[in-house]
Amino acid sequence: MANIYDGAFRTILNDCRKLVIPVINEIFGEAYTGDEEIRFFPNEHFLDRQDGADRERITDTNFTVYGKTPKKYHLECESSYPDGRITIRLYEYDAQIALDEGEVAEETLTVTFPNTAVLYLRMYKKHRIK
Repeated sequence: MANIYDGAFRTILNDCRKLVIPVINEIFGEAYTGDEEIRFFPNEHFLDRQDGADRERITDTNFTVYGKTPKKYHLECESSYPDGRITIRLYEYDAQIALDEGEVAEETLTVTFPNTAVLYLRMYKKHRIK
């Protein structure tokens, strides 16, 4: 079921690019005008694992807004109950996005992590045990 939401979210963002800017402004406190260029990047990443097995991960969206200075963004859309696993996935995605554009100069790797947010489609009430 999650793939249906992921695909719909990607389609909305790609087909309605002008609507992305107000969302970014709201989430991250930016002041984009809406005239900025948005460039989407591949969502497929192969994560290097310590056990030697590469695993493919597909982010919901990965793009850069070209304003005064280019800024990279990563948004995920979640329909399932928040169970903590999203935090690990976000770190894996963000690390791979940063590595994809990392630069090596004189034995130093420089990476920049994207600005990241999760859009939860459902609200869940936490139940307290008395």
